Amino acid sequence: MALKTKRHTSIILLVFMLLMTACGNASESQSGSEDPSSQDGNVAQKERVVTVYEDAKRAESEEIKKKNADFTAETGIKIEMNVVPGDGIEVYKKIDVDMISGEKTDVIRLSNPILIDKYGSNGWLYPLDEFMTKDNYDSAKIYGEYLPQFADGKTYVYPDQAGKWAVYYNKKIFDEAGVPYPSGDWTWDEYIETAKKLTNSEKGIYGSYMLDYDNYMYMLARQYNVSGYKEDGTSNYDDPAFKNALQFFGDLGTVHKIQPSWLEFKSKKLSWDGFMSGDYGMHFIGTWYTNQFKDKTTYPRDWEVGITQIPVPADGNGNNNFGIVAGYGINKNAEHPEEAYTYIKWMAENSYKYNGNLPARVDLSDEDIKGLFQKTSDDLSGEITVEDLDKALISNNLGFVDEKITGPGSTEYSNIILQESELYLVGQKSLEDTVKSIKTRADQAIKDAGGE
Repeated sequence: MALKTKRHTSIILLVFMLLMTACGNASESQSGSEDPSSQDGNVAQKERVVTVYEDAKRAESEEIKKKNADFTAETGIKIEMNVVPGDGIEVYKKIDVDMISGEKTDVIRLSNPILIDKYGSNGWLYPLDEFMTKDNYDSAKIYGEYLPQFADGKTYVYPDQAGKWAVYYNKKIFDEAGVPYPSGDWTWDEYIETAKKLTNSEKGIYGSYMLDYDNYMYMLARQYNVSGYKEDGTSNYDDPAFKNALQFFGDLGTVHKIQPSWLEFKSKKLSWDGFMSGDYGMHFIGTWYTNQFKDKTTYPRDWEVGITQIPVPADGNGNNNFGIVAGYGINKNAEHPEEAYTYIKWMAENSYKYNGNLPARVDLSDEDIKGLFQKTSDDLSGEITVEDLDKALISNNLGFVDEKITGPGSTEYSNIILQESELYLVGQKSLEDTVKSIKTRADQAIKDAGGE
């Protein structure tokens, strides 16, 4: 019995010793396995990252690469791009789906007022007000009239550009055709006649190039400053100005044959940057396009570019340029909202320094703008001068109106214009039936959006 008790006591002592040894080893392990990054009082900082949507074409541009590098160098925030296949407006089809599914990519670039209104009004963007308060940032003072407004009074977008439109031209094509460069006041009739002289089917050259954006369908109506909405809130597309504008655009390709027809543009899948191919004499587009001429890595060329002001209707009653505000917003589901805020503020304040577009900042002086023009001229090795830019965009007798139809249901309104206009442009629907259909469908879209 005593032997049994003694053996039992020995076992207990052995277990106790083993437990004490294990505890000692654990304590030593904890004190000896301190994170190397925290030794000597240094605590490793987590890498700061912001994720940004970009279309495939822009992602490869020298402008984007340079801006991103400078942003990271200045802020220490690394940029990771979510590259969406396609270009222009097509990328937003993918982003729309992502917004609905809860994708966490932080930053969305919104390239026109319709997209700004859509994403802000749909509740897809993160409000910036709390950041502005914390940052003591007076966005109204910096961006003024260009700061996008929303019905709930909150701020969702910082604008990075307020571009105007102009005609860029290929000096080589003008020289080979023996046609003088355009300069100063001119009309659309003169534009058409100039383009005809440049068009050479044997060489595959068109005198003009325009894209498939909705505002090309009604650009003449905008020059007359005809609203897309009536006073009662319904669609104003039955105004004759819209019918005339659509016919004018269609005739450029099918009657005057100075540029690819709509059918040719679509069937050949011509691109938003097609002018850079060197096969077109003139391109009517917004000044955001200036950066393509600077980027000779993506767009190597053996020709020089010029710029002149927008043509106007011959009757003298539509002497307006038009333009666009673009900007950046933060995805409401953003994974890195603070880094995203730093990014969009930096881009809004600095983008104009890289792309040659007119800034959306009202706090800049005339000297700042001249400095911008000088930088653009220098970047283009003098192909376009400061005087050229000033005459085309600032010092002329042109007024200014928004290029887009914005208001209740404007996203669907825009889609309707494109859908119905295409039927006319390919010969499947009459002009009268087209504008009637746009009016009817747009009225319903406005009503559905609660605008009537």
